[in-house]
Amino acid sequence: MTCLSFHKRRSEMHRSIPVHDAATPTTVMGAVVSGFASFVRSQGAETEDIFERSGIHPDVLGDPNQPIPLPAFLKAIDTAAQLTHSDNFGLWLGNQYQPEFLGLWGYIGLSSATLGEALMNMSRYFPEFQSRSTLKLSYLRGTVRLEYGLLDGNIISRRHDAEMTLGNVFNVMRRALGERWSPLEVHFNHGRPDCWQDHHKAFRADVRFGQETNALIFNASDLARPMPGADPQLLLIAKQSFSALRLSSSVRFTIAERVRSDIIETIHTDIPRIEHVAERLGLPVWTLTRQLKDEGHTFTGLFESVRRQLACHYLERSNMTISRLSELLRYTETSSFTHAFNRWFDESPKRWRERHRTTAAAHFE
Repeated sequence: MTCLSFHKRRSEMHRSIPVHDAATPTTVMGAVVSGFASFVRSQGAETEDIFERSGIHPDVLGDPNQPIPLPAFLKAIDTAAQLTHSDNFGLWLGNQYQPEFLGLWGYIGLSSATLGEALMNMSRYFPEFQSRSTLKLSYLRGTVRLEYGLLDGNIISRRHDAEMTLGNVFNVMRRALGERWSPLEVHFNHGRPDCWQDHHKAFRADVRFGQETNALIFNASDLARPMPGADPQLLLIAKQSFSALRLSSSVRFTIAERVRSDIIETIHTDIPRIEHVAERLGLPVWTLTRQLKDEGHTFTGLFESVRRQLACHYLERSNMTISRLSELLRYTETSSFTHAFNRWFDESPKRWRERHRTTAAAHFE
């Protein structure tokens, strides 16, 4: 596979990003639920309770091609993490996830001729498997970056999702490269969790947090390895099935959603700036400003809304100190964050955390 083919594919994916109004939620194929349910049971938790709390109908277990709302599935993962007291639930879920549990998308990879073809096919059909999402390949100096991105700016809780998704791809790659294979590096956009050593153990590689993207980095020579389950007929059937389903054909998202998503990903490494977001979207700043205005938004307003949602997310689900949280949200002083939080909710961050944790504890009893 040549450098040109990677860059051509990347360019085509960039041009294909839609920017219309969102009519439906971000979805993922229901095939993921069966692997999730199996892992939950192995951890001693009840799937029925988790499905009910997350709004997932158990009938999806019998219909792997049925699209389900991605926010509901991510809520199920978060709920399972709380019930099993596993801070790295998404990491270990992805680590044990067999490609066959990924339904059509998994078989697209497994039935390809080589690993390179498998990753290209999986990248191509990933938006059909999971809408408002991208899987991109790029080639540089003998190495390959496989990047995963979630484009839905309304989804704040992303850590378990990123760790699970890279784990899914990692398992497909191990089918060609062997169980002892490991990438050169693994990058995650989110900050380093408490039990970060588990990530090195799961991927058997150098895992870096607070990076610009979620990515697996490996040698380009790995792409030539044959897939042991190569099956041209099965590959054709899987591709035709995806074309017939067209799960993402009606899914569109607004410029505001894309900007929110970029802010969520950028804030972990730097202060989000409209110039940088415009560059990532391939738009002049004035065009981005005008399009946001047409949708009733400003960049400053979106930045503040992301800060507000992330503040609630971390206060409720982590033991992060108020001063550390203010740094994470790119406030120059803790007092500035506290003042903003009081303006949003008419109470201090400490008081908000105490009140919501008491409610959450009662809910899980």
